[in-house]
Amino acid sequence: MNFLLCGDKNAPPLLLIHGLGSCAERCYLSLARALGRKYRVIMACLDGHDPYIESTFESISVCCEKIERFIIRRFGGSVYGISGFSLGGTVALELVKRGVISAKCLHLDAALCTGLGIMSVPYTLYFTKGFGILNMGIKLPGLLNEFLFGKGNADADRLFDTDISSETMTNACRDFFAFPLSPRLRGCGARVEYWCGSNETYAKKSARALEEYFPGMRVRVFNGLGHGQMLREHKKAYLRKLRAFLADSKQA
Repeated sequence: MNFLLCGDKNAPPLLLIHGLGSCAERCYLSLARALGRKYRVIMACLDGHDPYIESTFESISVCCEKIERFIIRRFGGSVYGISGFSLGGTVALELVKRGVISAKCLHLDAALCTGLGIMSVPYTLYFTKGFGILNMGIKLPGLLNEFLFGKGNADADRLFDTDISSETMTNACRDFFAFPLSPRLRGCGARVEYWCGSNETYAKKSARALEEYFPGMRVRVFNGLGHGQMLREHKKAYLRKLRAFLADSKQA
């Protein structure tokens, strides 16, 4: 697994983990550059999602092992914060559950941790078969994007990198859409904040489920937004609110 670093080498390390069907640069580059003024930003390039290295996503667990090895080797096993979007947020939850590395604060943007049930089928088909259609230059219907990613989110596919293999997508969807919660999450000593749009059905369910494991967790629901819209369409507000959360964690 590759890791992209930027920012002050002497600043607190901040780990960013991108979402499903995207890549670190597409998801986080401008955000990372801005955060790099106060943090040593580490962007994890998840297996199968890195345009510069040929690899396949095997499982969330394997990705966590590689992230842990890197953080232990380069940062002594501890980072100031972890921020994960979508699949990246669920990977962050697995890191916290495993407890091999530590973080003072945990920011989750639409991390899924409640099984999708039968709805995992259309989501998986979208990321496997749908990406093949997009690769042929055929745009998927906006109504389909809205159905899966929230009303008003017809351009949800703008964050995606359609060159990702079907095998990677199948494996990632398998773990992402059926992630099991664990009592071990209660051992997390980090300050936790969960974000999602008001039009994200499964993210809102995940937030409610996580409140049992993180009693002090703050949930922020952004009105009228679907999956990834805050990150994609409101970058300045996203950066401002994330900076505030990270700064508050320093004082806690």
